[in-house]
Amino acid sequence: MTKRFSLLVDDDSQGVGYQSPLLEANNEQNSIPILKQIKFQQLNLQWPINSWRKYGVQIDFSEGDEKNEIKFETVITRLDDHSTGDRVVEINRSEDIWINEKEPDLVMDKLAHETGKVIYPLQLRVNALGEAIAIENHSAIVKRWTETKKNLSSYFEGEFFDKYIFKTEAVLFDLDRFTFAVLYRDWFMQSYFLPIFKNYGEDKTRRDYLKFPLPASFANPGFFTQQTIVGHTTDQGAIELIHQGELKEDEGLTIQKYKGNYEALIRLNPFHNHIVAYKGQWNIREHDKDIAVGIKYFELDNPALFSKNNWTIANQSQAAEPEKERQGSFLKKLFD
Repeated sequence: MTKRFSLLVDDDSQGVGYQSPLLEANNEQNSIPILKQIKFQQLNLQWPINSWRKYGVQIDFSEGDEKNEIKFETVITRLDDHSTGDRVVEINRSEDIWINEKEPDLVMDKLAHETGKVIYPLQLRVNALGEAIAIENHSAIVKRWTETKKNLSSYFEGEFFDKYIFKTEAVLFDLDRFTFAVLYRDWFMQSYFLPIFKNYGEDKTRRDYLKFPLPASFANPGFFTQQTIVGHTTDQGAIELIHQGELKEDEGLTIQKYKGNYEALIRLNPFHNHIVAYKGQWNIREHDKDIAVGIKYFELDNPALFSKNNWTIANQSQAAEPEKERQGSFLKKLFD
């Protein structure tokens, strides 16, 4: 099996070597704004049509003493704009996925993984703020399901399988339920498609509600979050956003079911403002139960990460091919 990427590596040697192609090629160091004061207050995403980004993603879930980790790769490509002027992006997720450093081995995990593949490629409509607001290829996904269900039936059977397929189809065939499940119950989707492309004012700080999958209560307005643009670029040239939020509940509720907080460090390309790395943590207390979720993701296979002309425009199938040998301690280099 191909070696999977690592998001947490102790060896710093590759992290040091990572920066040299960026600083040495074509005098690119002259244009990278390293440790420069940030004077703007508006973030605008610039993402050329047909260009793509590949990310390594790690999600950690903790509930009491139970802990689980999921790793996968995903490729995001910008397609032609929607007739409304919104951007359309396509998401492809790697078929390889690791749960606690292993391929899915439990029947339930295997079934969930195989069923989930039908969603991809997934096409989303994204507004100017960066929020995903609609699914563009729902009919194509439903059409793919017919073949997927047939294949699953050839090696899964029994009452549990029948119930799982019934529940899957109840969501899949209902566009509203499917949209809610994909856009508002997926941790990666919720953290990647945040409404961060906006005006932050003279003090470069905004306070807004941000929605995340936990808790599931519809009465919850989300995490009231202070979002701050750090005053200087990093020593690699990235723009930094810091998020600090507190979970709020509807003031009309007599019983406050949840308490919690959210914090994140987001690093953006200084020229295009797209996310190059994200590290977020949510801590939720539901009555006497503690729940924690952590997400880390970063760009893969891009040695000119913070340069101006680093877009890759290529065939999507080529972009989705995993290349997992090149990661080293990149995330450690970015965040430590």
